[in-house]
Amino acid sequence: MLQKEKVINTPFYYGWLVVFVSALSVFFSGPGQTFAISIFIEYYIADFDYSRTLVSGLYSAATLCAGFLLFTIGKLTDLYGQRLMMVIIGLSLAFAALWNAFIVGPVMMFLGFFMLRLFGQGSMTLLPNTLVPQWFMRKRGRALSVMAIGGFVGAALIPPLNTYMIQMFDWRTVWLIWSGALAFIFVPLAILIVRNKPEDIGEVIDGQIKPVRSKGPSRIPLFVTASLSALVLVTMIPTIDQYLHELFTWFPSMFWRILIFTASFIGVMVLIRNRYIHQPSHTKERVGEEEQKEEYDDEVSWTLKEAAKTRAFWMILFCVSVPALTNTGITFHLVSISEGKGLTPEVAAIVLSLMAIIGFPVTFISGYLVDKIKVHYVLSITFVIHIVAIIWLWQTQSATAFIIYGVIWGIAHGFERITLNIVWPNYFGRQHLGSIKSIAQSVMVVGSALGPLPFGFFYDRLGGYSEILLLSLLLPLIAAIFAFISPAPNYNEQKKR
Repeated sequence: MLQKEKVINTPFYYGWLVVFVSALSVFFSGPGQTFAISIFIEYYIADFDYSRTLVSGLYSAATLCAGFLLFTIGKLTDLYGQRLMMVIIGLSLAFAALWNAFIVGPVMMFLGFFMLRLFGQGSMTLLPNTLVPQWFMRKRGRALSVMAIGGFVGAALIPPLNTYMIQMFDWRTVWLIWSGALAFIFVPLAILIVRNKPEDIGEVIDGQIKPVRSKGPSRIPLFVTASLSALVLVTMIPTIDQYLHELFTWFPSMFWRILIFTASFIGVMVLIRNRYIHQPSHTKERVGEEEQKEEYDDEVSWTLKEAAKTRAFWMILFCVSVPALTNTGITFHLVSISEGKGLTPEVAAIVLSLMAIIGFPVTFISGYLVDKIKVHYVLSITFVIHIVAIIWLWQTQSATAFIIYGVIWGIAHGFERITLNIVWPNYFGRQHLGSIKSIAQSVMVVGSALGPLPFGFFYDRLGGYSEILLLSLLLPLIAAIFAFISPAPNYNEQKKR
């Protein structure tokens, strides 16, 4: 069923279909992400009469255990390929969701959390981030930007969707729905569409056809219109609508926002139609086999053992840990942080939504930049933005300033999504990417488990978050320096040492 196909003929580069399924993989990692599981926590506490400390402890312990096992998933991915692993992991996450529908005690809850975190947060994001770089080199950043849409859609859609479905049915039924969606939507698409490498179907990385340079229409209007549509659509959520009217008296009514959204949506459709459907075909020329080889032969694939001997590997690994520690800590305690500043939980909810909305178009900017500028420079700038965001949060005292923090945070998050994923294939090649990226993914998962702890400790001891926010500035500061001084290592020079 999963055998290689020698040739697949499509009117466009097949890699973009792979990107589509990769975006779905990131979206369907949602059931294992904190933003989705957090909706169930209150129901667990109420139905089982457990303490918040017990449930939080089970969740953190399960996340830590999952993080330490991700290296095995990476090794298996290098051995068997992303296609087979996507099918296995998709079915495993479907089983995890099914398991969570029937939990009756703390042991089952721990195992449920463990499977959700290992197969969801860990593996379902690891696999697409190692698959897309197999298909793209020149446009790797832009391809990862498109893939990241799945994450932003999931973060914005799944929490309110879970809330709605739980109110309509019950939390056990919602887990059954996710299990069915994974087994009957994602897994069949992975089987039908995913291929491990372009060489498996007679293609080459970036495609067999190289377009002759011709000036086409700018994509900027498309991104701006799409972002405006998403922003206006989110403001139609009743709680956000009510709060925005309380905060800004001049804010337009729902009727006008529906009109704006409709016009923006039509604009997106027109732009897509003009850009991709009715645009005259560009003159294309076949790239000879020798020319293709010359173009891509300079990409060297490092083994994990070789990569671990470089300074860049460890410095970039530290950079990966920083967002996991600080962002998870802030997100976990964001409601408490907002209340400490005299603000309501609704403001914190708006900030979380705004972070995802702003981050969505920023990923395209980041993807474009990393295709043009050395990635370690862009990564360094990313952490400078991260520093600005934390400083802004530390001094924020009003709802408006808190919302501005959400914008800055979204910009930083959009850059992090791309730079911290593209750096590994750009530095260490494609062949052993699963093993190398799994180490980074493990660090991320472990960091997300540990991140909330120091924030909680400082709050319990000092009654606030000002001190831990100031201390946490050290992490992105060090990361910015590490990224700046960590260009891609030279394979030949490393072999001589």
